[in-house]
Amino acid sequence: MDVILTHDNSDFDALASQLAAHKLTPEATPVLSQRLNRNLRHFLALYWDELPFVKPDDLPRQPIERAIIVDTQNVPSIRGMGKKTAIRIIDHHAEREATPEGWQVIIDTIGATTTLLVEQIKELTIALTPIEATLLALGIYEDTGSLSYGTTTPRDIYAAAWLLEHGAMLDVVRSFLYHPLTEEQRRLYEHLLEKVENYDVEGLPVVIAGMSIPEPVEEIATLAHQMRDLLDPAALFLLVEMPSHIQLIARSTVDAVDVGAIARHFDGGGHTRAAAAIIRGQSLDWAKKAMLKYLRKAIRPSLTVADLMSHGVQTLPPDARARDADSQMRRYGYEGFPVVRDGKIAGLLTRRAVDRAIDHGLDGVRVEQLMEAGEVSVLPSDSIPALQQVMMASGWGQIPVVDGERKVIGVVTRTDLIKHLGHAAPPADRRAEIDQELEQALPPILMALTRVAGRQAHDAGLSLYVVGGFVRDLLLGYPLADLDFVVEGDAIRLTRILQQTFGGETRSHGRFGTGKWLLDEATWGAIAAQLDVPLTNGDHLPAHIDFVTARTEYYRAPTELPEVERGSIKHDLHRRDFTINTLAIRLDPSAFGQILDFYGGEADLDEQRIRVLHSLSFVDDPTRILRAARLEQRLGFRIEARTEELIRHALPLLDKVSGDRIRHEIELILAEEKPEQALTRLGDLGVLAAIHPALKCGSRVKSAFDALRGAIGKPVWPELKGFDLEWPYFAVLTYDLAWEDVQAICERLKVQHRTLQALEHLHGIKPHMEELAGALPPSRIDAILSPADDRVLLAIWAAASETAREAIDDYANRLRHITTTVDGTMLKDRGLKPGPRFGVILRRLRAARLDEEIETPEQEEAMLAHLIAEMEIGDERSGR
Repeated sequence: MDVILTHDNSDFDALASQLAAHKLTPEATPVLSQRLNRNLRHFLALYWDELPFVKPDDLPRQPIERAIIVDTQNVPSIRGMGKKTAIRIIDHHAEREATPEGWQVIIDTIGATTTLLVEQIKELTIALTPIEATLLALGIYEDTGSLSYGTTTPRDIYAAAWLLEHGAMLDVVRSFLYHPLTEEQRRLYEHLLEKVENYDVEGLPVVIAGMSIPEPVEEIATLAHQMRDLLDPAALFLLVEMPSHIQLIARSTVDAVDVGAIARHFDGGGHTRAAAAIIRGQSLDWAKKAMLKYLRKAIRPSLTVADLMSHGVQTLPPDARARDADSQMRRYGYEGFPVVRDGKIAGLLTRRAVDRAIDHGLDGVRVEQLMEAGEVSVLPSDSIPALQQVMMASGWGQIPVVDGERKVIGVVTRTDLIKHLGHAAPPADRRAEIDQELEQALPPILMALTRVAGRQAHDAGLSLYVVGGFVRDLLLGYPLADLDFVVEGDAIRLTRILQQTFGGETRSHGRFGTGKWLLDEATWGAIAAQLDVPLTNGDHLPAHIDFVTARTEYYRAPTELPEVERGSIKHDLHRRDFTINTLAIRLDPSAFGQILDFYGGEADLDEQRIRVLHSLSFVDDPTRILRAARLEQRLGFRIEARTEELIRHALPLLDKVSGDRIRHEIELILAEEKPEQALTRLGDLGVLAAIHPALKCGSRVKSAFDALRGAIGKPVWPELKGFDLEWPYFAVLTYDLAWEDVQAICERLKVQHRTLQALEHLHGIKPHMEELAGALPPSRIDAILSPADDRVLLAIWAAASETAREAIDDYANRLRHITTTVDGTMLKDRGLKPGPRFGVILRRLRAARLDEEIETPEQEEAMLAHLIAEMEIGDERSGR
């Protein structure tokens, strides 16, 4: 016999999970637990005949071969179970200690166990009656707080929606979720409210209420729900002492308080938002003290103000004028500035106040007359709920962040808070995960040096991050480019600290705050010795490491290069092109591996989309248009609709961008594995036409690009081994254009003169392509192709027909290497004076050799004598 069991004091998720498991495994009997919550008993009394449940006492006296345990990881014991009973656990709570060998365990941390089983019912298209669908919906709605708890996932919502489509009755759900209190529950509820004690734990409001009762009262959990809704704490703990034990009921409303973990400390269980435990052999006073002591250890905000704040805050003095504040707000895009007097906060000046003053012609009024006065601030260590309370109490949208000496070190804004609330908190073990990914991706010595650099930065009062494309590719599992380090503080100072520690040389650029640490083989050896990390031949260590000071940018006009000044890591990331390039990893020891994602970069990585940070991104820098297409095609992502719309609006601005900058972006595209993909996309977006109307990437160009890669992959002539394809790609891209258009494109892109000369050679050969495809003597092939170097030859070859390619192959592999024994020195030895005749003689000799008119040195000597005689006769006739 197979059975389906669940925990005692069953709730609707437990009961619904038993039903769902039975629908999936009809041969297994769902057995009710000994104790059911009151609303379950009432539901079963109404619908018993339509449901498959069996009471424990009615279970046949047979051995139980398999037990399916749902919504708990504790195995209930019932008659018929033994050591040979196979155990299968299905639960949504965090996995506990290792399970016994042979057990099958399915754990999925979603809002309700019922959801996990409903998904399988949906996939197998198993039919449900309206009552069955309603019970399953009750399981999901009860355990997710009607889909409102933070542990609710999209899967819970989809499952609930599917049940509604299949007959679940919300009126019935509502009536059983909000069951009226019994008289005993109502009295206990009122007494517990009188016993409420409020605590502040790590900035979070926590409520503990405890009392003793002479007789048990059922469903105390119902009271916890009502008290949580009334008091709205971050966490609520009820301790109700009964004759035989103390019942602990815990509820949480924030991620920072995992009541499931707290209940497990007292040998109970549950999930992050709802949990319970039975405490035996202890007094109520002991339980309260033990609870409070453990809470102060267990509650640690997953995020603090330090995780959201921006460093390097701009402030204003009280005597600054409204016009000055307006200029600063326009420059930095801030909506408010802290006003500081004698190093202390005096108030906050908002954008709205400045706008009103200027609208009324009061641009000369002092800031202290416009500001909202007050000394409102938070510490970096304050929790996010504490920050929320400060914002609500003060009404300020920008809260200054101060250090222990009350000095302003940053600011945290309402926007920062909204972005945090709009994103799920990162998993608790994410730092360890990122740390491991870095260990696997970097050579051991580079990983060790990264840790040391983070520690030395921290010791110097700086913060070090690795940012941008490196982080993006790390998360995607792609091959990594060079480390891109950003220092919050002074990058040049950190560069010199590392140089003093390990050796090497440094270069710096004070204006941009960049430091370059030059590392030769000897320096790497010294680093390896100091860090006690072995060097291996396959490490591929960089010849230098760059450190950049975190900075902010200000564009005075569209398309102009920005003005740069020192800023915070958040400002530095905001100046980047796309959200997927705004990710950073903290490297200081206390938070090594923590990902900073202020702008939704990870979500865009998951959704495989290219998105700009703001609507003026392409106005500030139109070259980002070309970068968008390059990244999109390289990563296999898609430019999201709004970003594509902004690209089309910004196309006219490309005319204002210098040719050097556009050419640089095209060169980066041509360095991609398959540049025709990005070029085709640029054509679709209208970008190529914006550069020059004749520029296109059609099927002929794509075919030639593919031929170029094939020619290098298996070199069609030896000189092509390891050949760089960027120039041949560009030559092929412009091959079919009129020479006047090619010149115009080269002028627009400011290409080098030697590039233009090589293209001119190519276009000089182009008219002879049909001739090359025919039956030509070798000397004629040589005459046509001799002006071309290897890159021109390769471009011509890729654009040519198959028959013309044969002629080019023959020239590159054989004809151009054929020489004569006669050279200029030998002609001088014959008494000939150097001049144009030398070239005529040598060319005619080589042509004869190519066409196999002569094959031996003797034949070459005879032809030379003949040519000299012809010239002498010609001289006599002309009187020379």
